[in-house]
Amino acid sequence: MKPPICVICGKRFSPGTGDIIYFKETEEVKEWNKKMEREGRVGHPINAEWFCNEHLEQASKLRDLPIQEAMAKLKLIYSSKEN
Repeated sequence: MKPPICVICGKRFSPGTGDIIYFKETEEVKEWNKKMEREGRVGHPINAEWFCNEHLEQASKLRDLPIQEAMAKLKLIYSSKEN
């Protein structure tokens, strides 16, 4: 599992100041999970990312999307807020 560092801003946070979001489980994710289980391995889920409290609410709204689509939308949202 990756450490709790916000994927949007890079902020490292402690419990209660952010959380992990699991996005839609696609066929790719299901296959990855099966492979990891079959090989007796563990790792950071490919459909999950950490978000600090500042970015958590917006990310949570997109949890029903595949991670690639959700992350693309989040990048657009936050890049437009920077300008």
